[in-house]
Amino acid sequence: MTTGMDASFVIRIAGRRLAVCGGSELAAVRPALQGIIEAAESEPPSDSVLQIAAVPEPSSQAPWSRLATGSHRGRDGELVVIRRAPSSVEQYRPGADPLLRLEASPAALTSGDLRAQPAHHALAAWLSGRTLQMVHAGAVAIDGRGVLFVGIGGRGKTTTALACARAGCQFLGDDLCVVEAGDPGRSVPPLIHGVYATAKLNADSRQRLEAGDWPTLGITPSGKAAVALPAAITFSRSAQLVAIVALTVGDDGPLLPRRVSPRAAIQRLGPTALPIACGSGSPRDWLSTASSLVREVPAYELGLGWDLERVTSAILGLLHPLAGVP
Repeated sequence: MTTGMDASFVIRIAGRRLAVCGGSELAAVRPALQGIIEAAESEPPSDSVLQIAAVPEPSSQAPWSRLATGSHRGRDGELVVIRRAPSSVEQYRPGADPLLRLEASPAALTSGDLRAQPAHHALAAWLSGRTLQMVHAGAVAIDGRGVLFVGIGGRGKTTTALACARAGCQFLGDDLCVVEAGDPGRSVPPLIHGVYATAKLNADSRQRLEAGDWPTLGITPSGKAAVALPAAITFSRSAQLVAIVALTVGDDGPLLPRRVSPRAAIQRLGPTALPIACGSGSPRDWLSTASSLVREVPAYELGLGWDLERVTSAILGLLHPLAGVP
């Protein structure tokens, strides 16, 4: 049950419900979470709570001031993530009534990083398990069948996902998604779940995507614009995972996805291991989920060029048959 605070709204990710509580600071996080907010409180109260609080320079206050910037994991499984300039503290406390908390300074509440992906470390820890992981990847879908885009940072996940979304695909994420392994014995397919209805764009990608008029939520420390999705792009909560595509540097030749082995696919999935990188999950659980996924769905490698129409055509050419689209 909730902790006595009235839930300002409830979100649902991978079938799990979370009460999001706070005051006026909720205005900073609500746009990013808009796609997963429950329309009405039609089910029993949520077991878990995410508290959002505006706090002047939280990372400078006890007990956080003695901790270095970055992730800290306690023996009881508690996760604390300290950020400075701008200052914020994320916490995840496991237990019978898990608690997630984000304390943010006024500067952090206007920052593009927080407004694009609020409390993502705490959410990753809350979700992490042997069959469920938040991953550093993008995803789009057609008719409920989705493809996961993986690759190192700067490889083109955001631009590819948004280009496909502009071409009619449903958008599940440009940088962070949740993947869930299936159960072949019970004919349960693997799934992708969307979390944030936002994207982070550098100036070049924003120009190429003709996204200059998309609502700007804030600017990240690296200079990217955190933007909300325009009305023309449809956000999807969940889709069946039917393909994994590792994005690589290409050339001006034909864009043809190349099938890779499950072993090679695991290597390509390595950069997606957000829970390991931030300490919100265990390597064993990530590997369990990733191994299940590459056994259940095909994986491909695709070298990207600069022509977005050709990139989109290659992805749709791969996704349409897998999604059963003529």
